[in-house]
Amino acid sequence: MALDVRLLGPLEVRVDGAPAAVPRGNATTILALLLDDAGRAVPISGLVAAVYGDDLPLDPETQVQNTVGVLRRQLGAARTRIETVGRAYRFRIGEDELDTLRCRAKEAEARRLRRDGDTAGAAAALREALAEWRGPALADLPGRAAGAIGRRLDEYRLTLLEQRIDADIDTGRAAGAVEELRQIITAHDTRQRLTALLMRALHASGRTAEALEAYAALKDRLADALGADPDRELTALHTAILRDEPADAGPPPAPPPPAAAPAMLPRATPRFTGRETEIRALDRFLMDAGAEAGLAAVTGMGGIGKTALAVRWAHRVAHRFPDGQLYFNLRGFDPAAPGANPEDVLAEALAALGATAVPAGLDERAGLYRTILAQRRVLVLLDNARDAAHVRPLLLTAPGSFTITTSRDRLVGLDMNEGAEIVHLGPMPVPESEALLARRIGPERADAHREAVARIADACGRLPLALTLVGSWAAADPRLPLDALADRLAGAANVLNVLVSTDAASDPRTVFDCSYQLLDDRDAAAFRLFGLHPGPDLTPAAMASLMGAPPAEARAALESLAEINLVEPLPGDRYSIHDLLRAYAAECFEDEVLEPERRAAALRMLEHYLHAAVRADDRLRPGGHRPDPGPAAPGVRVEALPDAAAAAAWFDAEHRVLHGLLRIEAGFQADLRVWRLGRVLAERAVDRDGGHELVTAQTLALAAAERRGEGLEQLTCLGYLAIGHAAHGDDDAARALADRAQALAARVGGPWAAAMAAYLRARVAADPAAALGDARLAKAGFRDAGDRHWERRAVALADRCAAAAAGPAEQRGAAGARARRHALQDE
Repeated sequence: MALDVRLLGPLEVRVDGAPAAVPRGNATTILALLLDDAGRAVPISGLVAAVYGDDLPLDPETQVQNTVGVLRRQLGAARTRIETVGRAYRFRIGEDELDTLRCRAKEAEARRLRRDGDTAGAAAALREALAEWRGPALADLPGRAAGAIGRRLDEYRLTLLEQRIDADIDTGRAAGAVEELRQIITAHDTRQRLTALLMRALHASGRTAEALEAYAALKDRLADALGADPDRELTALHTAILRDEPADAGPPPAPPPPAAAPAMLPRATPRFTGRETEIRALDRFLMDAGAEAGLAAVTGMGGIGKTALAVRWAHRVAHRFPDGQLYFNLRGFDPAAPGANPEDVLAEALAALGATAVPAGLDERAGLYRTILAQRRVLVLLDNARDAAHVRPLLLTAPGSFTITTSRDRLVGLDMNEGAEIVHLGPMPVPESEALLARRIGPERADAHREAVARIADACGRLPLALTLVGSWAAADPRLPLDALADRLAGAANVLNVLVSTDAASDPRTVFDCSYQLLDDRDAAAFRLFGLHPGPDLTPAAMASLMGAPPAEARAALESLAEINLVEPLPGDRYSIHDLLRAYAAECFEDEVLEPERRAAALRMLEHYLHAAVRADDRLRPGGHRPDPGPAAPGVRVEALPDAAAAAAWFDAEHRVLHGLLRIEAGFQADLRVWRLGRVLAERAVDRDGGHELVTAQTLALAAAERRGEGLEQLTCLGYLAIGHAAHGDDDAARALADRAQALAARVGGPWAAAMAAYLRARVAADPAAALGDARLAKAGFRDAGDRHWERRAVALADRCAAAAAGPAEQRGAAGARARRHALQDE
């Protein structure tokens, strides 16, 4: 039975030469997903997420299983190629049967030929690889999942094309490459590698002036589109051409790294023990990567020590990355909060790298991120990823850089498609687990109670998290007999079985209880409050407000918790807590703290961050428009924030905390504070052009306003929501929200409500002339209401609508759309 499957163009499946009639819709999406991970097991849960997203049907896993059954029937003789592997499916296919596999084999052949000095042969192999494309990959398939696969494959084609043109230039075909490059650059005008190839081809063809013009044109485009400068490779090539050096001589030595290279790695534990085999494997992966962009992943169950190993190794090799080290906790398995959005992580990365402007959108941010890092040797640690898709937008492509990621997921997609080297962690070997305990409790004590140490290690399942916690507990009380500790752990029912589960909310409660019971009243109260706080980390000042205690007392409690590893100190005077411990702390908070005390702590926490946010916003935008938070409640310790620099740093550090606070549910008083905080964050999102943040935050703030029944508060949220959707081009959602606002304004009454309704009608109007009329009504209404802040925005909107309405008829529609989507901060 012969199989021929093609993804590089319209999806085609031929069985024994005859086309298979694969039904369109979810069936083709699932087929594309299985083929994209050809030869690897794809969990049913992953197929459900890719096919349905958040719009889940009734019993989605059964729906997927039924669809796979349809696929098998349509494949006829090839039906056995879709194999069931536990709760996953795998498409078994040979290298010569799938165009993407054939393409990658030819690319590998080209790399080998080039290493052997046969550049012409490498170019020929790359031509054969590129011949597999019959058009845009999967262009005939609808849906987000198929679209993402298609975009990645087409990006891969562009990379192959660059490699082939590079080989052509090196074999004396520079003149023929010039026109081809000009056509490609028309569609990819900010891709610096293409312009570098064009400059080399022009210079090699004796057209040096045109090569310099190509550089100048790209520099202008980058400045306009991304607020960035050409990378160091392109700048070096430009300098070489100015000096009339050969175009194929390569760039001069790279300049020294910038003085402000990021150094974001968290603190490595000084008592790290064992894992020498895995460390040697990571060393080997780094060596094998050489000048390529390396990628390694550390996988294993929760509590197995993935982060500790990755951080330890990252510090060990940090000196090999002079341009800096980046660290991001992606929180993929956090039971209390959603995982970090790659778009938000890229914004943090760009800020750390000194970008002067952060574009909107995932693709734009990823492009600028890779542009900035194109000629830097950087180490990136992506901790606690949910799955392969979670990290793909953050992977490095710069030669000599290295990415290491950790996850409870096995990341088979990264192994298959990105060539990641995988280190899978299991329980520690017996000698290493006992050595870890001995290092915690002291070698003399451990040597005197070897049998008890062995029993403790066995009861802990030789899991580093449990061993560390129990070891710290034993070390904190030297009088406790280790035999008694071993008996207590061995007698506990299922002490570590829950760690086998992929459910991060399940945790080894008995082990955690051993540490928790050692705490005095002050420290126990601080630990429980980590279960209320949204995370991922907090400052001593925030803990002081949560506790309603003096700052010195809160700091002492945090230091005590850090000593026995219940919390982790971070750079910047912050403290974090492990995901499983946070869930345990939340249970303690719920079970042991009375409801009035829980509510009071929640309100103190909200007031702490609300007052600090208002103060920070005032430092950054003196005289700006913000809600009055009123006097701080007793026990609230407001951050000082003496100047604009401190305010900006505070907002950056507390970004995730502030958005997490919007999800708190603590009744009527909390709802008012949530709405006020949402109002400050809305203006902050406007300043950062954060349309995604604006929509997310205002959805939660609107829910709080609706619970309060306050019409004007709801109307404000609807306004921000409509603006956020319009800025992203989601006109249908924006119009629906504007309609809701119109109905609500009619019920609320008053000039301000009418003005907001008119303003939103102008933002979503298709006709610039109609939009102009509504914008003028909004301007007058806000003036009558005495709201100078929104009046200025209405004036700016009216000016843009007037300009759009005054243009030629054929341009008015496009101009009106641009006016509606114009960034809110420009108003």
